[in-house]
Amino acid sequence: MDLRILNWFLKQEKFKMLTLSQVLLALNEGDWMVYVDLQDAYFHIPVLKSHRKYLRFLVGSQHYQVAVLPFGLTSAPVVFTKVMAVVAAELRRRGIAVFPYLDDWLIKARTPGFVRLQLQSTTQLLFDLGFSIDVPKSHLEPSQRLLFIGAVLDTTLN
Repeated sequence: MDLRILNWFLKQEKFKMLTLSQVLLALNEGDWMVYVDLQDAYFHIPVLKSHRKYLRFLVGSQHYQVAVLPFGLTSAPVVFTKVMAVVAAELRRRGIAVFPYLDDWLIKARTPGFVRLQLQSTTQLLFDLGFSIDVPKSHLEPSQRLLFIGAVLDTTLN
């Protein structure tokens, strides 16, 4: 679905996303990390029924309208980030060091065992909220070196 025309009419709200610098500042030498990729993440965020009329399209003679947050919508990253900030805040309240970047989530802890427990708590909450994990895209084994948002993070280095 081509949303370019609709996007012209949408206000582009400024918002702050996690930066690589923030992640690097939070990592300590010797930390263990895992990485979770949420599967079809936008599709778990419903669009208000009153707004769905703006997301209609035609295939042949059949009319459809989008019921979930579509890719390509100018406001989609803002909406998704704000919704998931609530989830991340709950995880942090539970003592989990989580760093969400859209559908990519890094979790860190001091030991491999502790990061596994934090991963388990995180995935349980995400499952309870209806999300699923893209296992092939995730890095679910504790590591001190992994790729996250385009950067190799290595906590064995000073």
